[in-house]
Amino acid sequence: MINALLLAAALAQVAAPADAPKAPRGPTTLIPPPFVPEVGADPARGGQPTGALPPPYLPGARQFLIQPGQTWKHVLEDIRPGDEVVFPPGFHVPQEIDGLTGTRERPIILRSRDRVPAAVACGDFGWKLRRPQHVIVENLMFINPTGAAIVIEGAPGDPNPWIAEVTVRNCTIAGNRPSEGQDAVRLDRVSDVRLDQLRIDGWVDAAVEIESSRRVLVRAAMLVPPEPAPPAFGIKVLGASGEISVTGCAFNKRVRTGVAVGTPRPASGDATRAVDRMRIDRCIFEETGTAVSIVNVRDLVVSRATIVNPTDAVYAVPEGASTVDKVLIEKCLGFWTPGTLARFSPHPDAVPPTGISLSDNLWYSRELPEAWEVLGAPFGVQLAGQVTSIDPGIDAGTLKPRNGEAVRYGAFSMTASGAPRKAENPGEATEPPPLQPGSAPAQPRR
Repeated sequence: MINALLLAAALAQVAAPADAPKAPRGPTTLIPPPFVPEVGADPARGGQPTGALPPPYLPGARQFLIQPGQTWKHVLEDIRPGDEVVFPPGFHVPQEIDGLTGTRERPIILRSRDRVPAAVACGDFGWKLRRPQHVIVENLMFINPTGAAIVIEGAPGDPNPWIAEVTVRNCTIAGNRPSEGQDAVRLDRVSDVRLDQLRIDGWVDAAVEIESSRRVLVRAAMLVPPEPAPPAFGIKVLGASGEISVTGCAFNKRVRTGVAVGTPRPASGDATRAVDRMRIDRCIFEETGTAVSIVNVRDLVVSRATIVNPTDAVYAVPEGASTVDKVLIEKCLGFWTPGTLARFSPHPDAVPPTGISLSDNLWYSRELPEAWEVLGAPFGVQLAGQVTSIDPGIDAGTLKPRNGEAVRYGAFSMTASGAPRKAENPGEATEPPPLQPGSAPAQPRR
């Protein structure tokens, strides 16, 4: 009886936000999505028969048809802004292209001829775009890179991000030949890049690796890990990156870490520059090891995430973490089967809890609240009480909550009212509904 009373008193002290230390100034991460071109994103527009060139997206644009197995470096001198490089079905060769340049009004478009995508048979990489500007890549498949399928990088030797203005959309990356360090998409020292509605089937290190890059939007990505070995990361953000938006993405089963934010502190103890201004919004993490790993960041918001049956942690500050400052976790929904979660939010003792703020969230398992003693209470300063008494009734197929009391939380909370946010600026894409596990990215409509 005495032990039960002591446990109840301890849990009450953990859950009471009034007794928590004063919270730091809240995060300011309000990241507008980068400009998304209105041209493109409609393969074979007009229902053209297979084998016929689709009409160009822009008036006066020329189309260069590249046959399977043929390099397309020979057309680069002739390409003008607004032109298209078109690929019929078949296997196309890897390419390394330097300085492919369109304009904001007339981007250069690289796309499949037919609705059935052309395939790039990768070597170390599929396409490496160095110093591109105003380029759209759409409706293509990249197969079996050993390094990375799509590489977008800045100028050699220049540490500053290259203003790329590149959109990669409606593409599939399939990797069924695992190799050490294998990524699907790799961004290196670039800014203004949109990765929109990608499906990534198979990788080893990271589905998307972002290194020292800024103004990056990863939207509606479906990440499907390979069998049997789990990949290390879904999305990994490293170095001096900033203004990163990850929204509406689905992290399917077996990913060890869904999103890792920041570079670990090196063994020498030297400081590393933190990621700044990042937002993870309306994502679904199903049976990942850890949904979000907070390594080295200033100003991070994790909002409206649905986290189902994590095995290692809901969120974590790993050993080797450096800066953890102005992190907000809000309106998230976490659910797990009793006995499947190792720790709720593990962290080194040296990291102060004042760096993380917890707004209203719903965490539910039938083992709560008693299991807080084993799992550890949510790490951070509680700005509001953490709800643990509402069973969301997670649907096993869609991962939507069936309980009406839980619809204020998680990835589907925004669309519960049926009123998604409208675009405020021309060319700005509206927020898509979150992808459901196992579903393919929806084709956009014009």
